[in-house]
Amino acid sequence: MQAIATKELRSRMRGGRAFGVLTVYLLLLSCLVVVIYGFTARTIANPNPFDAGGPPPPLGKILFYGVTLVELLLIAPLAPSFTAGAIAGERERQTFDLVMTTPIRGRDFVLGKLASGISYVLLLIFVALPVQVLALLFGGLTLTELLLGFWTLIVATVFYASVSLFFSSVMKTTTTASLFSYIVVAMSLIGALFVALISSIIGIGGPLGIFFEGPPDQAAPKTWAVYLALLLVSLSPLTAGGLTAVALNTGEGTFWFRLGEGEGIPGHPNGYFIVSPWLVYSVIYLGLSALVIFLSMRYVRPTTARNPNNPSRPPVLREEGLPPPPPPRRVDLPPSAAQEGT
Repeated sequence: MQAIATKELRSRMRGGRAFGVLTVYLLLLSCLVVVIYGFTARTIANPNPFDAGGPPPPLGKILFYGVTLVELLLIAPLAPSFTAGAIAGERERQTFDLVMTTPIRGRDFVLGKLASGISYVLLLIFVALPVQVLALLFGGLTLTELLLGFWTLIVATVFYASVSLFFSSVMKTTTTASLFSYIVVAMSLIGALFVALISSIIGIGGPLGIFFEGPPDQAAPKTWAVYLALLLVSLSPLTAGGLTAVALNTGEGTFWFRLGEGEGIPGHPNGYFIVSPWLVYSVIYLGLSALVIFLSMRYVRPTTARNPNNPSRPPVLREEGLPPPPPPRRVDLPPSAAQEGT
């Protein structure tokens, strides 16, 4: 794995593309901070348009949420671009079969490709960390919010890179792998929003009313409907991070909280026990990442590794309880044939 990752990182960092992407990335974030700061300062100085809605949020929160959102929107297309062609590109260059003939195992090959792609995207996240920490100086932002925003970006990076690498191992061309990767990324960002919107139109408050229980004047959401909504929200880093930020701003716990506690919900006097959306989001995305990485390893592994009669794998044969292959038979030629051959 180390050899593959080192080779990929050296080939990527030797060109000017990596430094160009890094420069443009930091320029966009810097311009964003300047724009947000100027707009927020003007709003605080002249708060008339916001009289009905109360005072605006602290400057530190606005800067942090704005920078984190832009980072996520920039990482979403960048992560697949670095891993979608990792294995499919080897097939296009007709070097995949040559690599598989080396002693490098399929597991090390996949993990090395994944590590090289994730490392560069993590570099983009780390170089933007000072811009996020700058929000602490303006006040209104806690260290917990900073760490959760940073963790959300890391989990999204691992998931996007892992899915792209899986499509790269399945597809034969980089273009097809990139297309399917971007479809999954788009569904990850906005797919859960559409599902929640459609379900709200059909069921919640609609003629079906399948998500509520009790009389119309005291209707309360069913327990399974609340947890279904939590699952839908946690499928997207945008909605999971947004709801987590709202919960933290209202003084709820970091890992869990009670939704509707003390509001007199019929049938639920203590409210609903809710796991924090960022935690559900992390479990789902990291679990899917581990699954697609495992499938990628299974797919790129040579055919001989799945052959139980392969003589080059005696440890596996012993583990499976199969008898070892017979030794090659030695054929002795008669003396007359040996003399003729000499």
